Amino acid sequence: MSDASSRKLSKTRISAGIFCSVLLLSGCGVIGDILPPALNLPMRATDVTVLEHDKVIVVTFKLPATTTEGVLIRHPPEIDLRIGLAPPNSSDATNDDKTWAAHATRIPATEPHADTPAARWVNQKVAISVRLLNDHGKDAGWSPLVFLTVVPPVETPTDLVAEAQPAGVHLKWTSSAPKFRVFRHQAAGPGYEQIATPEKPEYDDAVDFGKEYSYYVQALVPAGDGTAESENSATVSITPKDIFPPAPPVGLEFILGGKTIELTWTHNTEPDLAGYRVYRAFENNGFERIKETQESTSYSDRNIEPGKHYKYAVTAVDRAGNESKMSEPVVVTAP
Repeated sequence: MSDASSRKLSKTRISAGIFCSVLLLSGCGVIGDILPPALNLPMRATDVTVLEHDKVIVVTFKLPATTTEGVLIRHPPEIDLRIGLAPPNSSDATNDDKTWAAHATRIPATEPHADTPAARWVNQKVAISVRLLNDHGKDAGWSPLVFLTVVPPVETPTDLVAEAQPAGVHLKWTSSAPKFRVFRHQAAGPGYEQIATPEKPEYDDAVDFGKEYSYYVQALVPAGDGTAESENSATVSITPKDIFPPAPPVGLEFILGGKTIELTWTHNTEPDLAGYRVYRAFENNGFERIKETQESTSYSDRNIEPGKHYKYAVTAVDRAGNESKMSEPVVVTAP
């Protein structure tokens, strides 16, 4: 090949290379715009709650599942949980109040819940906030400040007693607190659950007779915008039994028939009512049971003698077999 031919071939190859380069720069093989690296900042913690329990301040919150860029968090963030005196203008406090954070005390926390002794803060209004740091110590800011006015430890209720009563179980205890929580556990159940918040040191619980129940209570005291609660009281267990008779029937009346005495009375309202028993006394003799009914509130006595004196009374009976006292009797002279 001559020198002229070689020079021509080289120029051709250079031109082809330049052409391909132009094609690449004009879009051939380009995926998209170059993006900046992800910051991987965890979203702020949410649902921060604070309460005073006995001698400690308890804080709970929710951890986010994603970063500020919507990417799933692969490594648990570092938790920076702090408590300090509330800023003078608490209502104007912002999430990034660095002045407050710089003077606040850190509460050790590796889970979304922690507690710290309350003694240092008694009779003071405190603020609590949390921020979440990524692997490089960066964060998306502090959660909104939550406030609590710390009070002296609330006294634990004492002398908890459970007694069976017609409606179920009556609880009473000793405490001067203005409000309470009542917790109940049924044998073979999942655990204790809160069932009431009475404002007096007593509570009536409608339960089933013959089943075992256990109880404990807590005392509650207002703490600024929050609540202070006592330690749990001692537990008490009871298996209530139905030993409570229905009320005596009322409204017993009679109507004279041709050869009968017709009795009627008012229906009892007990939910476990089983029926009634009719009693009769002949002349001056004692009462004898002559009939037992289920739902009927009437009875026709055909076994009478003309001109004789009869006295009638009715009792109510529940499903447990408890019998009421007798109704007011009526005295009848047979026709």
